[in-house]
Amino acid sequence: MVPISSWYNDIKNESSLPQVIFIERAGPTGLDEHPGNNIQLGAQDASKIINALLASPSWGSSVFILTYDEGGGFYDHVVPASEVKPDKIAPMLLSGDQPGDFAHSGFRVPVVVISPWVKPHYVSHVWRDHTSILRLIEVRFNVPSLTARDAAADDMMEFFNFSSPHWLTPPTLPVQPTNGTCDKTKEKAPGF
Repeated sequence: MVPISSWYNDIKNESSLPQVIFIERAGPTGLDEHPGNNIQLGAQDASKIINALLASPSWGSSVFILTYDEGGGFYDHVVPASEVKPDKIAPMLLSGDQPGDFAHSGFRVPVVVISPWVKPHYVSHVWRDHTSILRLIEVRFNVPSLTARDAAADDMMEFFNFSSPHWLTPPTLPVQPTNGTCDKTKEKAPGF
């Protein structure tokens, strides 16, 4: 684990850039988009991280996947889907834990795939979960699956067209404002 400042240095040199980087958002600093924080600051931080990649020498060979670890509340109208159990190990529950079988997804979360190799303006309608990101890494680097779930996951290849880069010159993204009023009454879905 290294500080986020390493990201800004690493992307400057494509030849020494690690093949996979996982950026964990800065929850304790308030630079995430969890309730109680000013989500504009989290969005601005994400924009800074993405814009640095777009302007770097590493852009031409990179894929950046932006996703969230949880839904924004109980707003989703789609019932969680059935999934392949990751393994045959029973859930290790503590006293008072709700039983579960790890064979169902949770609420849907957004995923944005950013790369010069993505299909322009493409919207996927394929159901997938976070293990699809792992499956993409496994397929790309020819490494074995870790569990039955990621082995069965969609590999996200439908997002890409590797015949030619469509976004070799990246688009300019809008500036993320941080001075808007944060109305916490709008954080709940109607009726809750």
